[in-house]
Amino acid sequence: MANTRWLMLGAVGLLGVVLAPAAGQEKKATRDVKLPDAVRKTFEANFPKAVIEKVEAEEEGGVTVYDLEFRQGATEKETDIAADGTMLEYTVVINARAVPAAAMTPIREAARGGATMGRVEEIKISHETKDGKVIKLPRTVTHYAVELKKGNQSAEIVVDPNGKVIEAAKFGDEDKDKK
Repeated sequence: MANTRWLMLGAVGLLGVVLAPAAGQEKKATRDVKLPDAVRKTFEANFPKAVIEKVEAEEEGGVTVYDLEFRQGATEKETDIAADGTMLEYTVVINARAVPAAAMTPIREAARGGATMGRVEEIKISHETKDGKVIKLPRTVTHYAVELKKGNQSAEIVVDPNGKVIEAAKFGDEDKDKK
């Protein structure tokens, strides 16, 4: 019996040693992700200790934009950086209590009928893209985005701090949205 216990403990310990390096490889360090130099420099200057979890590149207004999802400590964040290195916007996951009351009014309305609120984000937008150019906004704009779920349907609503709906919630089938 004692030998069995030591054998089990040894196996568990060995399994931990084998799996530990694999677990650390799930998330790539910033320097391991392929990014243009200008995008990398901007990202590392603004988020020096961040770990990138996902990178996507797409055309927005004629400009290539890199959408980086990352963690800084325990906080989930996201940023959009143009290929020239201009940070367009910055998003942080927040608690719903941090959303201004005026902004929560249309969010709660959209959730009526049994929808539940999920992820809540605060988005700071300083630039936009248009006609192949990056344009600096006169001032930084704040939006709040909230994921809503009703059964197997999901939606997202985006509002400004005063409660103006920027993007209305349109519920769609979650499985179809993933395809």
